[in-house]
Amino acid sequence: MSSDQIKRNIRWVLGCLIAFLVFLVLAQWFGSDQANRVDLLNVLAAPSRQALFGRDELGRDLLVRVFVGGAHTLFPSLIALILVVLFGCFMGVLSVRFGGIVDRFVQIAITLFQAFPPIIFVIGVVGFLGLGMEQTLLAICLTSWTKYAYLVRSLLLDIKEEPYFRYADMFGNTFWSKIKLYYLPSVFPQVVTTMVYDLNTIVMEIAGMSFIGLGAQMPYAEWGAMINNGRSYLQIAPWIVAFPSLFLILFIGGVMYLGRLLKQYFAI
Repeated sequence: MSSDQIKRNIRWVLGCLIAFLVFLVLAQWFGSDQANRVDLLNVLAAPSRQALFGRDELGRDLLVRVFVGGAHTLFPSLIALILVVLFGCFMGVLSVRFGGIVDRFVQIAITLFQAFPPIIFVIGVVGFLGLGMEQTLLAICLTSWTKYAYLVRSLLLDIKEEPYFRYADMFGNTFWSKIKLYYLPSVFPQVVTTMVYDLNTIVMEIAGMSFIGLGAQMPYAEWGAMINNGRSYLQIAPWIVAFPSLFLILFIGGVMYLGRLLKQYFAI
């Protein structure tokens, strides 16, 4: 695949994902009140013209709930990813820039947070702080930043001895100009590719925590909680599980494809 074709595919996939996120914003803005509207006369109604995705056990419109639930799943995931990347990259740069005791402190912190399996740590934090989306996001941020700190630290240590990097101070570069001119271009491809793949991990963690009852709580519309809630009606109303699962799979597949394209692009 040529470079131009990869660029076109990246723009196409990225445009589709952004358009989907914008649509979720509009759905959250206009449909949040309807997501929990109960209609007991249409309990477990099959998909029809009146409700394209059918209705759940309380007669709520699944079309509205799926898109509002998508906003409640994906936007917290994006917020958590941004916080994790910013803090992890900052710690990595700080470690390389000052070295010595600061570098040892960062390495110890990375080791401590990586000592436990992420999902066990997340469950422990949520169990200690209580149930809810905010607690889930905090737990995910606490366990995910180490990846970026370790990645940035490793990449910068490799280029720190390069002549252009060592002579940067001779040309009057300040600390922030060195970050802009030397640090960021050196780590950008690897960090961006890792971010794309990590977005799927965070989405699955948020949906998974809600699925096991430790994240979003019903009647809060969220994909993982909706899938868990629909398990009891899987044989008589499979659409309750099918539609949130379908959109979750499609989004994850799109992000995975984008990550593969970016990896190919940066390798050229």
